[in-house]
Parts: sequence; structure tokens; C-alpha cells
Amino acid sequence: MNLRTVHAALIMFSAALSVLFGIWCLAQYSREHSGLMLAAAIASFGASAGLIAYDSWFLRKTRTLR
Repeated sequence: MNLRTVHAALIMFSAALSVLFGIWCLAQYSREHSGLMLAAAIASFGASAGLIAYDSWFLRKTRTLR
């Protein structure tokens, strides 16, 4: 496993963890109706989208490196 593959896998793992945190925040929001939980969920989903975009850019940029 090279460093490129490890980096890409860790970024995807981070994106998945961010989505799970966002889902948890939405579940907490449905119980407590706290604006902070809604803001955290939105930020988490935004961070996940950013991580996926970064991973796509990284893989495209390092395609020629093996």
C-alpha cells in the first residue's frame, strides 16, 4: 500500500465519519430541538462534501504518481 492510497482511504474514512456525525446530530436535534445541533449537522455535511471534493482533486492530481 503506497502513501497515495493510504491518504485517499483516510480522507474517505473521514468523510464517512463526518456523515455519521451529521446523522447523529440530526437525531439529537429531533429530540432536543437545539439550534446548535442543527448547525453542527449542516457543518458536518458540508465538511463531508468538502472532503469528498478534496479526495477527488487529490486522486486526479496524483494520478501519474505510482
